[in-house]
Formats: sequence, C-alpha cells, structure tokens
Amino acid sequence: MKRKIINILELPWKLIISTIATWDFIASSHVSKKEIRNQFVFPWIAITVMVVFIFESLYASDKPLQTGLIHAIINTVSLIGGYFLSNTICFWYLRKQEPEKFTALDCETIVSYSFSAIFLLKIVTTVMPSLFFLQILNIYTAYLVWEGCRAVLKMNEEERGNIVLVFTIFIIFSPVIINQIIHLMLPNV
Repeated sequence: MKRKIINILELPWKLIISTIATWDFIASSHVSKKEIRNQFVFPWIAITVMVVFIFESLYASDKPLQTGLIHAIINTVSLIGGYFLSNTICFWYLRKQEPEKFTALDCETIVSYSFSAIFLLKIVTTVMPSLFFLQILNIYTAYLVWEGCRAVLKMNEEERGNIVLVFTIFIIFSPVIINQIIHLMLPNV
C-alpha cells in the first residue's frame, strides 16, 4: 500500500522533471484503462479536491466549511468532467485521423498522464492563491502531449503537430470551461 501511494505521488513529479524517460517507462508498462484511472487519475483528482477543500476552508472569510465544500464539489465535477470530455474528444480526433492505427488505451494513456501539469498547478495555486499567474505553466501540457505521442503512439515529429494542438487545447480548457459553466449556474459562489 505504501509503495502504491509513493508511485501515485512520484509519477507526476517524474513527468515534469524527466519527461522523455518517464514517457518511455509509461509506454513500456502495459496497463489497462481501469488501472490508469484507478491508480493515477482518480487518486490525483482526490488529492487535488482535498487540497481545494482544506485551503478554501482556511481562506474563507465566512462560512469556511460551506465554502470549502462548494469549491471542492465544483473542482471535482470540473476535473472529472474535463478528463472524460477531453479523453472522448481526443479519441474521436485520433480515430478520425487514422481509424485502425490507434486504440482507446493509447489515447487514455496520453490524456491521463498529461493531466499531471493541471493537477500540480491546481494544487500550487490553491495553496498559494497569490501565485495565480503560474496558471500560464499549463502550457507545459503541450510538451507532455508531444512526448506522449512519441512514446505511446510512436509518431515522428511531422505527424504530431495537429494531434498535440487538439489534445493540449482540450486537456487545458475542458476543466476550465466546465468550471466557468458551473460558476455561471451558481452566481453567489
């Protein structure tokens, strides 16, 4: 159990620090979609939501528990919805490009691990809201997708361009758009 927790926490850090080697490791370790979700995506969503709950409660001027809970629910919906929306659209785009060549597992692998930058930056900007400008570093997702396409999809540089653009746009903006829609529906939050 302790080793699983260390692996969950270690993989995004390795993706940020040594991206190429980590993507090669991910590509060589054949795991199922269920394992990717249960051992990476859902734990990181849970960690992110817990941090949001704790720090939004601490920073709230009134009704701290209610504020933390509402922000935690909003972030849960936006992260899960953004993940599944971007995964679905990216897989649709891959199948449109070359229907026989790519599988749903390939797409899910790239989308899942490319969310690392989103999770880490959400945690940092929640803990230290004055560092909101670090959200610009979400663009690092493009590099994660670029290297993921090389390692997982075995694409050369010429083939990756449009796929990286589409994947990056949906990975970065799906949670943001869902979050904004929820905030429009709940104006007093």
